[in-house]
Amino acid sequence: MGSVTISREYGSDGRSVAKKSAALLGYLCMNKDLLVEVAREAQVPVSEVERYDERPEHPALRVLRKFLTPGHPDALTGLSEYEWWATASMPELTNQQQSGLPILDEESFVQSTREVMLRLVDRGRVVLVGRGSQALLAQRSDVLHVRIIAPMKLRVEWVMERDELDRPGAEKRIRKYDERRRRYVKRHYGVDWSKPEHYHLTLNTGNTGVDAAARTIVEATKHLALGQAPPI
Repeated sequence: MGSVTISREYGSDGRSVAKKSAALLGYLCMNKDLLVEVAREAQVPVSEVERYDERPEHPALRVLRKFLTPGHPDALTGLSEYEWWATASMPELTNQQQSGLPILDEESFVQSTREVMLRLVDRGRVVLVGRGSQALLAQRSDVLHVRIIAPMKLRVEWVMERDELDRPGAEKRIRKYDERRRRYVKRHYGVDWSKPEHYHLTLNTGNTGVDAAARTIVEATKHLALGQAPPI
């Protein structure tokens, strides 16, 4: 049996589809659990890994890390006026300076994530959620790639209920997380996560619901394991 990657729009309930699919297949489902493995790989606390989970690092912090990290090949004795201004104008970056730069950076997080995902897929029988897995494993013939979407209206309603937000808050959160994920995949893999050519299946949970979507993934995975094209 092969493995499955699931890319999901925020609020499409792709997380539930992944869990249900894994349960039906008898597979391991790796979503937030993946961060535990990455933290072990990088030998840092899980909280440190969560800082970079599908979140492209702020450009100003990347500049700071390059110039202030001892031994960095691009390290200099100081920053330009613009670079210091960018840091001082961003509270979260100023706090980084005061507390010391994190051990982990975005590049090492992504590299560790890739290594963990590749090991998991080599073992087989795993459902990987997000983190650019569909791009990393695009050339693997033993991996099914699935995209989970839903109409914006339903996504807003689900996020309002699940995250206890009003409508404007839910809409803002959806845009924020979708953009984070889009930028993460584009930056590190150079692909547009919304393009259908990156997936075997695109499932609309607004039409199918979670259970039917999961059953469809199970059937497609069985066909893939037999060396057949997933049913259309």
